[in-house]
Amino acid sequence: MADVGEMKFAKVYDCLVVKAERKGRSAEEVDRVTKWLTGYKAKQLDELRQSDRSYRDFFAKAPAMNPNRALIKGKICGVQVETIEDPFMRSVRQLDKLVDELAKGKTMEQILRAPADTDTYIELQEDSEIRDVLRRARAVIRDAVLEICPDAVEKISWGMPTWWAKHNLIHMAPSKKHLGIYPGAEGVERYAERLTQEGYAFSKGAVQFPYKRGIPYEFIREIAAWCAENNRE
Repeated sequence: MADVGEMKFAKVYDCLVVKAERKGRSAEEVDRVTKWLTGYKAKQLDELRQSDRSYRDFFAKAPAMNPNRALIKGKICGVQVETIEDPFMRSVRQLDKLVDELAKGKTMEQILRAPADTDTYIELQEDSEIRDVLRRARAVIRDAVLEICPDAVEKISWGMPTWWAKHNLIHMAPSKKHLGIYPGAEGVERYAERLTQEGYAFSKGAVQFPYKRGIPYEFIREIAAWCAENNRE
């Protein structure tokens, strides 16, 4: 029997797509669950399909394995996914399970697991230092928002911890190298000059605070307060 790790990613992925399409699901949906699990972008997946990259290498070089993958449970091919000890094979079976759920007709909302609350979201992070960063960032954002919007609620939206008051005010989410803060396009525009001066990367709606520089919690507090003050209805 061939070692699945040495097989070409393209060959294995084609089989996953065929499995989903036989049950009336689309290649685009397979792409979506794969991107959710691994962090690859659509262009990267297209390039990988044209390459000789092995399946093992595909998972080893994944940009950002989703922390919520720990919520993927149950049997696939007779194996209990959450009990698999080998990291590579656990990743293989997690993707198998997601595609199997597509084939069985589950909705995308059911398949793309999201923790019910921020506590669970934080505890699912594998890196203890990232968990600590999230706890501190959560505290300063929550305090800043509630001081201005006492009725604001904290929830998971778009797969991220979010503060909401009739609409989303601000989100946060970790990556391997930075904490992402999402104050929306207007929030980024408000602080663009300062972010540039202080050397922080940002894009439309998102700011990156690298862990190695130390997280500027007071700056995050200021951004959160601005979002609460300027997005109230």
